[in-house]
Amino acid sequence: MQSLIKTCALPIVLLSLTACGGGGGSDNPTPTSTPISSSLAASSVVAVSSAEAASSSIAPASSSSSSSSAAITESTQTPVNYTNYSVATIDNCGQGIAKGDKTFSLFADYDGGVQNQSLSSLSFSGWNHSNNENKNRPEWALLKVSTHATYDFATSAKVNDSCNGVDTINMVLVKKINDWDMQHANGFERNILALAYEFGDIENLVFDVKINSAKTSIPSVASLKTTYASYVNDATIDALEDGKVNIGITLGDATNQNGAIIFQLDQTTLSDQWVRVTIPMNKLSFYQEINYNRTTKTLAELSNVLINRILVVGETKSGAVLRGNINPWTTSVPETFKEMDLSFKKIEFQLK
Repeated sequence: MQSLIKTCALPIVLLSLTACGGGGGSDNPTPTSTPISSSLAASSVVAVSSAEAASSSIAPASSSSSSSSAAITESTQTPVNYTNYSVATIDNCGQGIAKGDKTFSLFADYDGGVQNQSLSSLSFSGWNHSNNENKNRPEWALLKVSTHATYDFATSAKVNDSCNGVDTINMVLVKKINDWDMQHANGFERNILALAYEFGDIENLVFDVKINSAKTSIPSVASLKTTYASYVNDATIDALEDGKVNIGITLGDATNQNGAIIFQLDQTTLSDQWVRVTIPMNKLSFYQEINYNRTTKTLAELSNVLINRILVVGETKSGAVLRGNINPWTTSVPETFKEMDLSFKKIEFQLK
């Protein structure tokens, strides 16, 4: 049985979530919610083809070597490389895993820790607009699961039988397709300011993640074109969305200087299996956002800036919604959602 290595417990700092109104606030128009043509220019996401299968198996840098040929240890298959990240299927999930050199684990379960560890003690927090003071808004009635607590962020990790009993963070991440108000219906973050990591300290971001098919519900591109035929053309839908799982990651400081990326996984080939997503730090998009206006930055400019938090949300392919392309837009435009049931067993910085 694997368990979560305990890291330094920090006070939870409730932070302002610029793009998603975390902690119960409302979203406002942001550059990721402007007309799609402008948001795509800065997008860090690339489409993942359905050819996810990889043949040969290699041990990851963080896997422990074994002197016994009978020992079973976690390993990854040869990664499939995309423009801004790579994706590798994990074999022997959760077996014989140990922390690698020059890493910091924001969340990970290695041998010898505590089961079902409190996430709040690790300075994780989350929000769910469909089950807080905004729960009576009519659009939430369109979610697939009528019990809206299903979309909550749990305060504790949970033992996961699909990966040798390691602890995982589990959440059905929800992203609106139409309206930018509360477009990230839920999400989670960790405050890491006291750990004093700077943008320039990090070589790669690593996420071990599994798409759970049970509660994943993503509208097809064809269905979106039918739903919004009276509002936008097909090209607008194609630019917005691919009908795949998209996960948005943002590293931010206290002055809204950020590094962000959206990575994409094809649920038709990757559902119910563990994969490792490795993102080089220099592939993120860097910017400062003030009053919803973004100024482009470089990694070099942010190199000595302290990272305040890491934020995880569900996304569209482009990070945009349709509202900026519908003129005039009214509340009568139908809402649709992407619902992505995900488990995370590792969120890690690989350090330089």
